[in-house]
Amino acid sequence: MRGLIRKLPEERLEGIGVCPGVAIGNAFLVDDPRGRVVRVFLPKEQLETEIFRFREAARAAQVQVKKDIERVRAALGSDHAYILEAHLLMLQDRTLGRQIENFIRVNHANAEWAVRDVTQHLLEVYGQIEDEYLRERGSDIEDVAHRIIKILSGKEQRSLNEMADNSIIVAGDLLPSVTADLNPRKVLGFVTGIGGWTSHTAIIARSVNIPAVVGVRDITERVRSGETVIIDGAAGTVILNPSPETLIFYTEERQRQRQQALYDIEERELPAITLDNHEARLRANIELIEEIDSYQRFNAAGVGLYRSEFLYSQAETGQPTEEEQYEAYKFLAGMVGDEGAVIRTFDLGGDKLHLDGFKTERNPAIGLRAIRLSLSVEPVFRTQVRAILRAAAHGDLKILLPFVTNVDEVRQAKKIIADVERELSDEHILHEQRIEIGVMIEVPAAVMMAEALAREADFFSLGTNDLIQSLLAVDRGNENVSALFDPMHPAVLRAVKMVAEAADKMQIPVNVCGEMASNPAQVILLLGLGLRDLSMTPSAIPAIRRLVRSVKLTDAQALASHVLWMDTPAEVRHYVQAHLMDLGSELLAAAYPG
Repeated sequence: MRGLIRKLPEERLEGIGVCPGVAIGNAFLVDDPRGRVVRVFLPKEQLETEIFRFREAARAAQVQVKKDIERVRAALGSDHAYILEAHLLMLQDRTLGRQIENFIRVNHANAEWAVRDVTQHLLEVYGQIEDEYLRERGSDIEDVAHRIIKILSGKEQRSLNEMADNSIIVAGDLLPSVTADLNPRKVLGFVTGIGGWTSHTAIIARSVNIPAVVGVRDITERVRSGETVIIDGAAGTVILNPSPETLIFYTEERQRQRQQALYDIEERELPAITLDNHEARLRANIELIEEIDSYQRFNAAGVGLYRSEFLYSQAETGQPTEEEQYEAYKFLAGMVGDEGAVIRTFDLGGDKLHLDGFKTERNPAIGLRAIRLSLSVEPVFRTQVRAILRAAAHGDLKILLPFVTNVDEVRQAKKIIADVERELSDEHILHEQRIEIGVMIEVPAAVMMAEALAREADFFSLGTNDLIQSLLAVDRGNENVSALFDPMHPAVLRAVKMVAEAADKMQIPVNVCGEMASNPAQVILLLGLGLRDLSMTPSAIPAIRRLVRSVKLTDAQALASHVLWMDTPAEVRHYVQAHLMDLGSELLAAAYPG
């Protein structure tokens, strides 16, 4: 019978871990909201009636969204309401409505089919966007369409209010409107069939610190409501029908993590100082202003990277205005205080900034993006610089230029920044007059030109994610080659050392803001290569703090020096793993959790 728990062998599924932690609970399977839409051909005399039916459904959807916004504020706090507020703006925007109404008239189609067809076309456009975060925003359009179709068809989804305590939500895709019914006290974890690091599910999970794994293929076909599910959010593993031995192991691991969380709170004020008295600065990478709570919870030493392009997802007009940016940057400056924050200027590609004359490129990852695009669309860049300079009068903010490949780009950007500063002075607008300007080192050309770039920059930020991808010619999103993406590749380590030496020679600071700064084993090598300013996902800070306090810098330097000239990533990894034991069992456990 369907309601009975199946006695099946243990099954382990792999996905993308987007929020660490272990969760053990009963699956609550959320119905697929897409449903089945059938096309109906309507005679001409029924078209206006059908258009009226669509308009009524759209109005009803607005009423629902407004109620959902209030529920989200009550359940998750007002910071998360912006997701559904964006849906409300879509429903109020007559452009989308007119497209659907025109489709009904031209194609003699029923409203459900028109909504599905028009929004499906928009989703195809979003699907071509290179940037993962902006691509994931297509789910907003999809969610609005599902809501309208559900009203038109009179069908209702299973509500999350029905779930029992200790539930793990399992869904093909957990849309924002579904989370309006979420009761965080009942939810232990999330598992979805699709999604990535920047999907709504991932953002919500990290915000409320609930273990989550996304991108688990066919998960809704493999599990039924009520079955026991284990989530390992750090490893990206989902275990169905766990054996008694597995259940015991993860129950103990969950208890260990809970105890460790208590230690993290007790230790949050401890300095990140090595056993031989060398200090490391542990800063936070922030994508959304709402994540500032995590920054404070883990006591980060400033924001090492604020990805400003995420303001595009929240802009009321599709492109953030100077005032919208100013308010966001000012809030950031006030929250971080003297610790400071580094604002990366828009890292947008040729297919992500909706301006006339800029079309989708064949390969936007190496096309007109980031600093190239900013310099090509100068008014957009100047607007952002104005907002940053104004906000910097209220706190320690710095400007970071992404995807730099040559000195001329830095000089041109500095000229524009200086020009904007003079404009603000002439207009008698309060602003920072001497803001620091940094260069992001994330392509091989920048590594080779590091010393020349260091003469122009106030600081470096080492973006290891893109650097590894370009240095090794590996697309991280391509499952056929993603295994070749290896931070312990000797070429990567040598490139990191070149950047560190160039910065040291020119006496400018250098920060590491890629995922290498979140991995304990790789942090040991970074410390040994001379890098002690690390920026990471806020939740990674406690583990890295413990690691720094467990090791001597001299030991890390000896380890890095030995592996630097090895021939293969495997040799590096095996040597590091073998010698971690020499540095102490606590360090071994921290570097290789689970």
